[in-house]
Amino acid sequence: MTRFPKELETERLVLRALTPRDAPGLHEAVTASYPELHRWMPWAKAPYGIEEARRFCAFARKRFEEGLDFHVLLVLAADRSIIGSAGLQTRDPDVPSFEIGYWLHTAYVGRGFVTEAARALTRFAFDRLGGRRLELRIDARNRRSQAVAERLGYEWEATFGSDHRDNLGEVGDTRIYAMFSAGQLAPA
Repeated sequence: MTRFPKELETERLVLRALTPRDAPGLHEAVTASYPELHRWMPWAKAPYGIEEARRFCAFARKRFEEGLDFHVLLVLAADRSIIGSAGLQTRDPDVPSFEIGYWLHTAYVGRGFVTEAARALTRFAFDRLGGRRLELRIDARNRRSQAVAERLGYEWEATFGSDHRDNLGEVGDTRIYAMFSAGQLAPA
């Protein structure tokens, strides 16, 4: 049985678990944002087709139902448009520790939606799951994602030098941001 709710509401968003019927909307959002996502997202190596969207929806649903991960769509509360996705993934259930990841439709960047979603997932992990460690792993060249971590109060803990090759074939560093209690979460 899952330990995650079907949805979390924020001021402007509904973060909700994926279902198979979300594949077309997910595909549309990824396709519209592919040029930007391609640089940073390991899963965006090749154009993202409807079959990839269906597979991801099925994978996310299975992990949700098993209570392992909480992959969600970022949906505008006002009109139910899919504007991105985020995830709260279990890294070590014995700690417990989690990793948060996210991406946003290009047309909605710069309006605080990712910060709002990551704040809700952070609070949920600490308050409802008893999280002891949350982390964000961010390419050192991705300043926008780093700004989200810093706005929320995550600490820059380490940099793993030359630890991955991005989708453009360039070797990059990964910055690790961590938080250890809800008390570290910066005010909204």
